[in-house]
Amino acid sequence: MAETESRFHSCTIEDGIATLTIDRPERLNALHPPAHWQLSQAFDTLAARDDIRVVIVTGNGRAFCAGYDIKDSLERGTMEIPPTGFGGLTNRHDFPHPIIAAVNGPALGGGFEIALACDLIVASSEASFALPEPRIGWAALACGVQRLPRAIGIKRALGIILTGRTVAAQEGLQLGFLNAVTAPELLIDEARKWAAQIAACAPLAVRCSREVAYRSMDMDEAAMLDMANFPNVAALLASEDSREGRTAFIERRTPVWSGR
Repeated sequence: MAETESRFHSCTIEDGIATLTIDRPERLNALHPPAHWQLSQAFDTLAARDDIRVVIVTGNGRAFCAGYDIKDSLERGTMEIPPTGFGGLTNRHDFPHPIIAAVNGPALGGGFEIALACDLIVASSEASFALPEPRIGWAALACGVQRLPRAIGIKRALGIILTGRTVAAQEGLQLGFLNAVTAPELLIDEARKWAAQIAACAPLAVRCSREVAYRSMDMDEAAMLDMANFPNVAALLASEDSREGRTAFIERRTPVWSGR
């Protein structure tokens, strides 16, 4: 099969939860241009689907993603990623669905950056994380050097960024950039548990909460307290789901969300 016809990912959808799997196990899921563009298209497709509530991103084989395929870049004589960023994800600012990274093995360079671009990170006890770019004359500019300090603080982040050292899963949990660490065979089940909890909430409430959390990080106090700065707040408060949630609470029943 020609490279342009190959698929470097797979996607399954069940109960509103999409699982997107990076699939270049022979290269530890390192990404070359065709894989970047295919993943970008996959995220575009998922973003357009109203029936998707949560997306899980994971890797096939021993690794989550070993970063950019350096061997391929030397063979091609070029490096290329889509405008949506590394893996078609890291430059997205308005993806409508929560994303959970289920890190099954090494997440190196751009692979770690994909995980950091997700809302939650669940890791196998065999996972590891690094931004080793300075060791080969690069920098982790697919938002790794921007997002990691926001996740764990500047000093701890620079201890990883400037040395290129590898962080084991348990240390990642202690540092605070992981939400959970689990046995390898339980990883996807753990990710789906988190996804199911999110999917049980009102879609507009989840979208509003994500918007306020992310946008307010770089605002001063006055701006972050002004709800006019967050377009999804007004949509949430005027929604049918807002009324349904309150009614279901009073009636002691499970709410039925319409997403409106």
